[in-house]
Amino acid sequence: MQEGGTKERVTLKVDLTKYNDKCVSGSKGWTIPNVKLSNFGSFDDFVAVEFDNGAKMDIAYSSLEIEK
Repeated sequence: MQEGGTKERVTLKVDLTKYNDKCVSGSKGWTIPNVKLSNFGSFDDFVAVEFDNGAKMDIAYSSLEIEK
């Protein structure tokens, strides 16, 4: 879970359609600070993400590219 800070723009680097059919590689979204959407959100290496297509889920940081 991202504790504090501001939301960050991210791009999904992997295909996660087996978990959510909207989570295709290349999807863009924003992290959601101070939120966990599942048990995975309790782990330090996961962050809640709301994608532009409406999907929301906890995603491993290693599966995301943070835009600068």
